[in-house]
Amino acid sequence: MRTNPHALAMLVLMMLAPPSLAQERPAEPLSAVEWLIGGWTGVGEGQPGVSAAVRCARRVQGGRFLMVEGRSVYPKQEANKAGEVHTSVDFWSYDMARKRLVLRQFDSLGFVSTYVQDLRASTPRRFVLVSEALENVPPGWKARYTYEVLGPDEYHELFELDVDGKGLKTYVRGWFAADRTGPLGLAAAPCGASGAP
Repeated sequence: MRTNPHALAMLVLMMLAPPSLAQERPAEPLSAVEWLIGGWTGVGEGQPGVSAAVRCARRVQGGRFLMVEGRSVYPKQEANKAGEVHTSVDFWSYDMARKRLVLRQFDSLGFVSTYVQDLRASTPRRFVLVSEALENVPPGWKARYTYEVLGPDEYHELFELDVDGKGLKTYVRGWFAADRTGPLGLAAAPCGASGAP
């Protein structure tokens, strides 16, 4: 039996080559938050009043990111005399260098915020993210988001702000239930369990 010297050389090179970046990357870095994929309806309450809210989450850019579009409607009420419609687009990613989730939020009020997962405060069913950068807000502000999975079709969202250096205080909290029926009235592609656009 003859040995092909080129094939043997190629085999040796493959065995000696360092592992590729793709092999070092976790198989599914966003698997911890893939439960968000699909549609959600809920209610929020806090400083701006009581709201009806929807969320629509799906994978984008070849599955590398999770995009969540949100809409909260605050009718006229004592806490919010004019009422308002608040929208946001969130992008979840995984920072391989820091080995933690990152949330970037673009808000209809003009705020752009970056939150990084607090690994010590997080659990497999509770994700705590602290502000790393807050754009278009007064200097010194801090914020924290907490997402808590209550069941396969239910979660709680808590947003806290520290605007005066006296500690984080609840700004708004929301309770969401899975809504797998359709596009939720958002301009984005329909939500579905697959998250397909």
